[in-house]
Amino acid sequence: MGRKLLDLSDEVIKRLDDLKQQRNLPRAELFREVIEQYLEEQTKTTISDALGLWQGCEEDGVEFERKLHEEW
Repeated sequence: MGRKLLDLSDEVIKRLDDLKQQRNLPRAELFREVIEQYLEEQTKTTISDALGLWQGCEEDGVEFERKLHEEW
């Protein structure tokens, strides 16, 4: 595990300290948790962006192409 230096505003530090007290966790653990959540969300966004129009589509892509070819 590596160590990183991070500059944060006093307001952010206060909010983290409040959360640290509420959750009874070390600040470093909160950082790890938040960063992991952020990275997971970015991965979901990347996958979603890659799917484009097919996102949430129930129809099979190969079957869709077959239907298009039948129209020719």
